[in-house]
Amino acid sequence: MKKLIVIVGLLFAFHVMANDPLEPEWKTKLRNFVTSIAGAQWGEKLLGVEPKPEPEIQLPEIPKLTKTNTDVAGYTRKTKDPTEFDKLPDERKRQYDFEFLKELFAVTRKTEARDEDLSNWLNTLEQGGSREGIYQALVLDEVYVALENIEEKSSDRLKKYSLDFSQKFLNQTFKAGSLDQFNVYSIKRIITDKAIDLMDHFETKDLDVLYRWYAVFSADMAKDYEPLMKSKIRKETSEKFHYEWAKASPVQHLKSEVIIKLHSVMNGLQHLQ
Repeated sequence: MKKLIVIVGLLFAFHVMANDPLEPEWKTKLRNFVTSIAGAQWGEKLLGVEPKPEPEIQLPEIPKLTKTNTDVAGYTRKTKDPTEFDKLPDERKRQYDFEFLKELFAVTRKTEARDEDLSNWLNTLEQGGSREGIYQALVLDEVYVALENIEEKSSDRLKKYSLDFSQKFLNQTFKAGSLDQFNVYSIKRIITDKAIDLMDHFETKDLDVLYRWYAVFSADMAKDYEPLMKSKIRKETSEKFHYEWAKASPVQHLKSEVIIKLHSVMNGLQHLQ
């Protein structure tokens, strides 16, 4: 009872000090104070549940895709003006591509790339190949096929993440048991392929939609899986930051970031106890 009297007195005092109905910042401070004294139940009872902040960037509407309408061979992808990366000297671009390839091998095969592999794939990129194309080649070759045939079932955490990601970011709902027929490497490839299919679709329709989808996805990864993000940019939790980054970057870099982030998170969840 004494605690309640103190709390009611504090509420009155805050009203007087504010000389207005309680502003959000006053409510937040007072709710935290009340919670520290009397517990969360009293904080919510007297001041209401703390509202969740609105995201800076809203997730766009996501179409339900089938394989037939994700084939973009007959579509023209939207073009964007040259980015800062496009204007870099060739040697500087090569350094970025080199780091991408090393990371790609590490997250897909969980092994270091051989010098010969790095050299061959760097040449492919310099001759006009794409980052997503290299990813597709790596997960369809005999090495990855062998990984998909080993007995390594996915963890419950990884399966839950795959289902949640598919529902929120791909507009696809799967039954939990549907993933049991695949091993962990197959699930990583399937989920990532579906994400790339959707990005391809956005790329033919509206680049701004692609940027917003990427921004919300990247911010979620930073908020929920910060320890698994390996760079300062990937740890950024602001949707607006990732939106601006996406606008300023080649589309291929957006796709490579999604590939790396998805595999990194699923690798981590597979081994998290």
